[in-house]
Amino acid sequence: MILPHLTYLASICANKGVTEAILSPGSRCAPVSLAFIRHPDIHCRIIPDERSAAFIAMGMAQQRNKPVVLICTSGSAALNYGPAIAEAYYQQIPLLVLTADRPAEWIEQWDGQTIRQ
Repeated sequence: MILPHLTYLASICANKGVTEAILSPGSRCAPVSLAFIRHPDIHCRIIPDERSAAFIAMGMAQQRNKPVVLICTSGSAALNYGPAIAEAYYQQIPLLVLTADRPAEWIEQWDGQTIRQ
């Protein structure tokens, strides 16, 4: 089941001109990914390696001159987007990065992929 607010998020992105999303699968981001996959106006590509996914999204956004959405799960997956996000920022290339997170009370409890994001 996709939560209504996630469907709304994908619709807002589409209404703002987003037509492309790059997904790096994970269990935490599955509901967000499904909302974008099911949106009729957004084309999604699945690229499991986050670092590659982020640079591909950056290149697409640069060539299209409009935002591309990046979606990944929590923890170090989001950190792998870092180099491309920094490069896009300084080149003023529009990226919209959506990541999942774990409950705050799990931070510093030795739970895998639970870090301060």
